[in-house]
Amino acid sequence: MNNDNSNFVELARLPIVKMQDVLMARFIGRNEAGKMGFPPTVLTRVATAISEITRNVVQHAGAPGEFQVDQVTAGTRAGLRFIVSDHGQGMAQSEQYLDDGKFGPLGAGLAGTRRLVDEFHLESSPGAGTTVIMVFWKQAAAPS
Repeated sequence: MNNDNSNFVELARLPIVKMQDVLMARFIGRNEAGKMGFPPTVLTRVATAISEITRNVVQHAGAPGEFQVDQVTAGTRAGLRFIVSDHGQGMAQSEQYLDDGKFGPLGAGLAGTRRLVDEFHLESSPGAGTTVIMVFWKQAAAPS
């Protein structure tokens, strides 16, 4: 999601420290997607993806994190970008967690979350934390 022609407007930002923050992030993300007119099936995918990634911060990072929601436009497309980051323990060989079949004890894990979103980017390294960027694009309007 590093297009030079993309524009971002920050809509919300909140700390991720405890499970209540996971619920608040889920609510905010789903609410913003609803305001943009995403269909109910996508609202469910948004809420699930946000829950999975923010819960990872609370359960695995070992440090507080942050959740950010941006409205994004690129050409004729509009959507939402969700950024979840922490400065926790990070992961060595994070790509192994993107393999299908690597499910966490309570959810679909990173691989399952990647399948829910239109764009997924993961950066992590030991001792430096983790950042996950997820983008949902709203279907462009048909030409009239």
